[in-house]
This record gives sequence, structure tokens and C-alpha cells, in this order.
Amino acid sequence: MNLRTVSLILSLLLSSCAVPQPVAPVEPTVRPPSATATLTPAPTPTPTIASAPTLPPLPADGRQVTFDETGSKPLVGTLYGDGETAILLANMSVGGEKQWNPFVAVVDRDRFTTVTFNYRNINEPGEDMERILGWLREKGFGRVICIGASLGSRACNLLAREPELAGLVLIAGSVHHASVAEAGYPKLFIAAELDARAFDIRTGYEQAAEPKELVIFEGSRVHGTDLFSSKDGERFLNVLIDFVNGLASP
Repeated sequence: MNLRTVSLILSLLLSSCAVPQPVAPVEPTVRPPSATATLTPAPTPTPTIASAPTLPPLPADGRQVTFDETGSKPLVGTLYGDGETAILLANMSVGGEKQWNPFVAVVDRDRFTTVTFNYRNINEPGEDMERILGWLREKGFGRVICIGASLGSRACNLLAREPELAGLVLIAGSVHHASVAEAGYPKLFIAAELDARAFDIRTGYEQAAEPKELVIFEGSRVHGTDLFSSKDGERFLNVLIDFVNGLASP
């Protein structure tokens, strides 16, 4: 082995034994966070609920009366006011006489005597209506306005040909076409546009004799006296009051 070969071997041995020098760590490149817009959530709108019109309390002069004591239970009701013209209010099948409170609270008690009652049998309202009309006749009332809603429309139809009838209001209910076609006194027909009974009311109006009036509450499906507590409550009440005021005794 010559000297050059020995030197090469020594160099290789020394390089393999060398201590590796530490390598400085590479610092990571830090990027600033991207600007993110802070969004404030929009407030959730509170739905607007149409409230019923604020009405005065029921008059304090309400008098409990018994119209008929025969049968399984007496026929009772309430009278308000002392006017010469009676207003007989015939209920829907649910709600009882209190459903007319908004009307009773504001009707002129000097010009009208308003009558509310509860049916003894909602399947046979005719007998109750005849008993009440007979009682009013005995008390000397020669002018009666009948206002009926839903089932009450059918009940008022039964009195449509009676000589005491001075006016008729049918609200979202059936119409006895022959009776209203012959009646020469003022008649008012009322329904919500989308009520299932609106067709009956429109048809009854078309076939009724003059004088007559039709009031339809557009875009509403509210039924009968529930209109008092609807968005159309104030107008509904005013329509009724204006109608009866036009029929008060001179």
C-alpha cells in the first residue's frame, strides 16, 4: 500500500467521525390573520298581532229575564236598555250570549232594548226564537231587529216573515231565500271573503228584495261574531251600529 492510498483511507475515517454541527431551525413564516368582518345579526322582527278594539264595559242595566219556563229547562236571557225598538241577538252554536258583548257595550240604550240569550237546544233554535218573540210581543214591542251569526242566521230566518220584524242581519250563515225575497224591510248580509259561508251570504243577498246591503271583509276567513276580535273588528262593529241606528223608532 503506497503512501497516497494510506492518506485517502485516513481522510475517509476522519470525515466519518466528525461531530455534526447543529442546524438553526427555520422559523415558520407567520402570516397575519385575514381581516374578517364582524357581522351583527339583524334583529328578528316581532310579528304584529291585530288586537281587538278597546271597548267600554257592558252596561250596568242588564236585567236577567225568563222567556219560557216550560220544557226541561227554562229559556233565560238578558235585556239591556229601554228603547222602543228591540234588537234580538241570535248566537253562533258556540260562545253563548257573551259573544255579543262588543255590540251590547256600545249600542244606544235609550233607543234600543237589546236581547241576548242562550239556546236550550242548538239543534232546534226555532222554538226558542218564537218564544222570545212572543215574549217581546206581550211586552209591547212592535218593532224587532233580528241579528244572527252562523247558526243564528238560521234562527233569524225563522222570524223573517213575522210582522214585528223591522230589520234583519245575517252574518256568515244560511239564508232562507223565499223569506228574504219577500221581506220589504232593510236587510244586511255580512261575511268574511274566505269564510265557507260567504257563498250562501252572497247568494242570499242577490236573491233578496230591496232594500238590502252586502258587506264582505276581503282577505279574511274569520267566522261570525269572531269578527269582533279580528283586524276588521272596528269596521264590523260600526257596520252593525250604523244599520240599527238607521232603524230606530222615530
